[in-house]
Amino acid sequence: MKFPWPVLALALLGACRTVAQEAAPPALPEIRVGQRARTWEVVHRGQRVGLVVLFQDRGHIGDSVYVVRNVWHQDLGLIDGLGRAYRYLPHHKEPAWVGSGTIALGAERILCVEDGCELVELESTPEAGAERPRVAASEPGSPVEEPSESVPTPASSPVAPDEGLPQSL
Repeated sequence: MKFPWPVLALALLGACRTVAQEAAPPALPEIRVGQRARTWEVVHRGQRVGLVVLFQDRGHIGDSVYVVRNVWHQDLGLIDGLGRAYRYLPHHKEPAWVGSGTIALGAERILCVEDGCELVELESTPEAGAERPRVAASEPGSPVEEPSESVPTPASSPVAPDEGLPQSL
C-alpha cells in the first residue's frame, strides 16, 4: 500500500497557521492643569507642621487634589477629592494608601502626626504675594472667623512657584 504523501503535506501545512492582528495604540491621557485655590497650615500643639494646598481644575469634587507638604514645602503626599490619602514613599513609583476620611485626618496620617491637628486657612495678600492666617490658632473658646464657602478664582491666587498641578484622567 502506498502512503499518500500529498495528503500528509496538506495536513501539515493546514495545521500551522498564523494570524497577525495589529493592536490599536493606547489612547493618550487628557492632561488637565489644576490651579491653586486654597491653602491651609497644619498646626499641631501650636506648632506649624505642614501645609495643605488645594488644586482644582473646574471646581468639582472629582477634580480636587489636596497636596500635603512639610514646612519646607516638599510634597509628602496627596488627598483626592473623595478623601483617600496617599503618602509618597522614597524609591517607589506609586504612593502608599494611608487611609480615607477628612482632609485633616489625611494630613495627620501623611505627616505622621499623633493626637490630631488643626487646619488654619491662609488668606493671600495680592500686593505682597505672601500668605497670612485667615483663622487665628488660639486658645479654645476664643471667637473664630468662619472660613469662606466660596473657592477663590485662579486669577485671585497669588503667583507662586507652583503654577498648577497636572492631572491626568
